[in-house]
Amino acid sequence: ARFNKEGYPIFDYYTYCLASDGCMMEGVASEAASLAGHLKLHKLIVFYDDNKITIDGTTDLAFSEDVGARFAAYGWNVLRIDNGDIASSHVFEKAVADAKSQNEKPSLIIMKTTIGNGAGPGVEGTSKAHGGKFSNLEAIRNKWFNPTYLRKDGDAIDQEVAELVQAELDLISEKVVLPKFHVPSKVLHKFREVGAQGDRMADKWEETLQEYFRTFRSSEPDLVSDLEQRMSGKFLIDKWESKVSEYLSKEQKAIYSNLKTLWNNIEAPDDDSDTSQEIKRRKISPNQKPKYKAGRVYVTEVLKNIVAMNPSVIGGSADVASSCGGHWPDLQGHFLPPCFAKHINGASYAGRYIHFGVREHASLAILNGICSSSSLIPYCTLFTVFYQYALPAIRMASISKFPILYIGTHDSIEVGEDGPTHQPVEVLPQLRAMPNLLVIRPANVEECVGSFQVFAAQYTEKQSINSYIDPKPLVKRPVFVMTSRGELGLPYKGNTKIRGQDGVWKGAYVLHDCVDEIPCPGKGLPASANHIVLPDIVLIGSGQDVALVMKAKEILLKWSLAFNDRLKEGFEGFPHVSSSIAPALLKVRIVSMPCWELFDEQDQEYQDAVLCSNYRQILRIYVEKAATKNTGHDKYAHMSVLMPS
Repeated sequence: ARFNKEGYPIFDYYTYCLASDGCMMEGVASEAASLAGHLKLHKLIVFYDDNKITIDGTTDLAFSEDVGARFAAYGWNVLRIDNGDIASSHVFEKAVADAKSQNEKPSLIIMKTTIGNGAGPGVEGTSKAHGGKFSNLEAIRNKWFNPTYLRKDGDAIDQEVAELVQAELDLISEKVVLPKFHVPSKVLHKFREVGAQGDRMADKWEETLQEYFRTFRSSEPDLVSDLEQRMSGKFLIDKWESKVSEYLSKEQKAIYSNLKTLWNNIEAPDDDSDTSQEIKRRKISPNQKPKYKAGRVYVTEVLKNIVAMNPSVIGGSADVASSCGGHWPDLQGHFLPPCFAKHINGASYAGRYIHFGVREHASLAILNGICSSSSLIPYCTLFTVFYQYALPAIRMASISKFPILYIGTHDSIEVGEDGPTHQPVEVLPQLRAMPNLLVIRPANVEECVGSFQVFAAQYTEKQSINSYIDPKPLVKRPVFVMTSRGELGLPYKGNTKIRGQDGVWKGAYVLHDCVDEIPCPGKGLPASANHIVLPDIVLIGSGQDVALVMKAKEILLKWSLAFNDRLKEGFEGFPHVSSSIAPALLKVRIVSMPCWELFDEQDQEYQDAVLCSNYRQILRIYVEKAATKNTGHDKYAHMSVLMPS
């Protein structure tokens, strides 16, 4: 709708689908068909193979509705082929022509067929033909690949086929029956001719595209540049990242001005050195608390910055955008038929927001279709728990290596008034178990930005359609960003050099170590640079739970200091002993682990450096209120604090 111009129908193809009785029973088909009829998607043509057979028997065991009437009620153009077994392409070509003769409705072509047609008695028209190996394969081969058998019944078509089979036998010097694996020369020729015709059509389309570029380059340079970039595989403009970085800087300024520092050594040195005075000065923390936004707000604000600058981004929500975010009518409009423009501003097929309605499974299945066939970047926003309705579509995207963005809000038990039905304590482990899906649960706004950078990297590199891409490295994959309903942020500053937006790329990183990065007198080096200091405990978390483990570290340090004070008091009557007792505070490291999959892809050296997993005496504890027990945390920690139910 955006690129097509008069005389230049660059994108005007039809989408064809072959469906079966089983498809018509599935809930996702009803969801998708209902939406397609509502949106008047007239370039969608579905062939329904109505053979009345499923795996367990005939369809009347469980299915008796009038499918044609149902689709007509959805707003579809319903056509019928009473004899779908007919050996003539003209019947099907006419049905397609009839479907294309109107531009108001998607079309359903119902074909009455016989499953296993030609397989013979006992197989033909039965569930035995639905799957598995035919028991009478040799008999079928001797009938249809043997000219003697074909000539027996005198049927005119069989006589014609017999002559074709005989000609094939003569070509390969066989006398009785064609081999098991044989492609007849006429079939081979026809398929190759169709392939050649497709090549010619592609060449013609490429010529039209280049002419389009030349024609509109001066009058609409941005439009042409956008399409050229997308055709080369680069869907995001170069400035998108700087815009997001500006947003992050603004948020950091608001946060860090009031963010406290958590020192590992609670007591400052007693001497009057410059370093001591600096420590004392920095220990005075402001009383104000940093003001954090909800995780769902951070992720949708980052998304908004990307949507505003990139026309390639299209998405939607299953009736929860008002809660989860992801729709900006002034930026995106509404993907609706033009007739809706009478009462909805911005309604057109150029709209970049799809109102999926309460159709979770269909919404993500539609994103798969968009990702597979167009130069668009699809996304969806939902309550995290609602993604369970659509797990098959997410799995298909993962298998197909479709880089789709899923944003799941309300990610744990803190979901507000909705209660247990909306608390997704098992969804995070379900998603982590899915191969080739990146699941990122950010702990603050920096990690939110990093999550989008990880996703967007899949759309920023140019690729030639002729260049070979090794399929083994999983370079394309969907990304699920899971975040909170409530405030998302940390109670204290991190004390390491790595920032959250960079740490996401590694999957996990040390956010707050057991030593403070304080300059040493006369050396200009951090204290931790003089020698390696190992922690006693490593606390690991993701999302909001990183703030929890940070507070837990504060409690542990205070408890440790109090214990040392009591220990020292116990030796007050023994001056020589008490003076020799040095404080032994607990050493606690905080690790933020937003993405298991990315962390697992790092080398062992990095993993050990973060988790200290090569030291048996160091206790590792994982805290996550968005996951249940026995769901993989023991891979990273000795103990885990998770949801019991």
